[in-house]
Amino acid sequence: MTRYAIDAEHAARVEATALVLFDQVEDAWGLESADRQMLGWAARLHETGLAIAHSQFHVHGAYVLENSDIAGFSRTEQQFLATLVRSQRRAVRLATFEALPDRLAPAAQRCALLLRMAVLLHRAHEAGRIPGLKLRVALGEMALKLPKRWLESHPLTVADFDTEREHLRDIGIRLELDGG
Repeated sequence: MTRYAIDAEHAARVEATALVLFDQVEDAWGLESADRQMLGWAARLHETGLAIAHSQFHVHGAYVLENSDIAGFSRTEQQFLATLVRSQRRAVRLATFEALPDRLAPAAQRCALLLRMAVLLHRAHEAGRIPGLKLRVALGEMALKLPKRWLESHPLTVADFDTEREHLRDIGIRLELDGG
């Protein structure tokens, strides 16, 4: 984080939100504590690529994470992190997950979806946590519930979720955003 001048406060907010989402779906998706740890690290490092360029920063960040010597991480762990960072925005490329060992690909796909939600929710880099955040998942479906007032005060985030809905539809996932 220091080497690539990552905004530590923003990264901590994204991480906190990603982990709240993780805790809500961990059992339903069969995720493990190691997956939670990887998601937390990926959230902290999701803006690594901004040190290279804003355009395609998720791709640059994935390259850095996959090809750097990172003390304490195995090559497979680095590949997992890079996959999450690469998948945090824009179209979801399922081929990205195929490079992982078969036993890790499902967890990586699910963690990437959680990271995507957390990144979108913190798109404005505002301080503070997201109130009343609830995520429900079922086979091929994700339902994200937020207070109506919060959604009304964040119209650009709502617009980004409309785009996200299209990206997820392309990989067979229906996303519902509920302002109840």
